[in-house]
Amino acid sequence: MRLSDWQRKRSTIGLTPLIDVVFLLLIFFMLASTFLKFSAVRISGAQGGGKSGNLSEIALIQVRGSDEIRVNGTLLSMNGFLSHINQLTANGITRAVLQPAKTATVQDLVKVLEVTKSSTLKSVVVVK
Repeated sequence: MRLSDWQRKRSTIGLTPLIDVVFLLLIFFMLASTFLKFSAVRISGAQGGGKSGNLSEIALIQVRGSDEIRVNGTLLSMNGFLSHINQLTANGITRAVLQPAKTATVQDLVKVLEVTKSSTLKSVVVVK
């Protein structure tokens, strides 16, 4: 065997696995990140113990559907909801407990939370 005939074989690196990994990372970061910043609605969770509240200062808001809202048992539409809440706050109601039904969608809950945020209530607690 002559030395001039022997040449070193170049090993080639395949780029296909590298491209697959790059696309997998791209898909992961696209799904894991948030592109739009939604306006935050502050929701306070229920706090246990500590102080005992006066039940006459609390209103129960039940959301059952897109246009079925009950406030302390009174059936209201979305149009009259804000005026009814403001009337309750004028009568001494300062807090509310929001209870969505299984038939209510997330959009219904967000609508009610936006209205209560623009009202004069001090706090709204969402319960299951």
